[in-house]
Amino acid sequence: MLSFKQMALNAEVIALLRRVGLPTEDLDPVSTTFCGMWEDEMLCGVIAIEPYHDVGLLRSLAVSPAFRGRGQGEVLVGKAEELARRVGVEELYLLTVSSSTLFERCGFAHVARDDVPVSIRETKQFSGLCPATCAVMRKRI
Repeated sequence: MLSFKQMALNAEVIALLRRVGLPTEDLDPVSTTFCGMWEDEMLCGVIAIEPYHDVGLLRSLAVSPAFRGRGQGEVLVGKAEELARRVGVEELYLLTVSSSTLFERCGFAHVARDDVPVSIRETKQFSGLCPATCAVMRKRI
């Protein structure tokens, strides 16, 4: 049975993110809040939000390969939206190279890079880590 809980950045999260090829070098343990997904004692998925007042950056969605294809990515997105609402975020933004379809199913829409708030554009992920070819998406929550 799967369980979910809010958590801080730790070595287990970093290992999972690296295993699926996501950036970790800019993760701030103070401003980034994670939701973890466990089966028994094994961390099998994570997602994070970085709030910037009423907007936030959704990032670090990772599901272990053995758990993919079961809708767990969508469940984790919902958990991140709950976290974001709790801290006053009204719009979530994200960058993705390969998961646009998943995020579209979750209600995110493509937006132009120029339409993203300055607080999100100034993040390391937006301004340098993710290539300019990444899809930029937004959802009002």
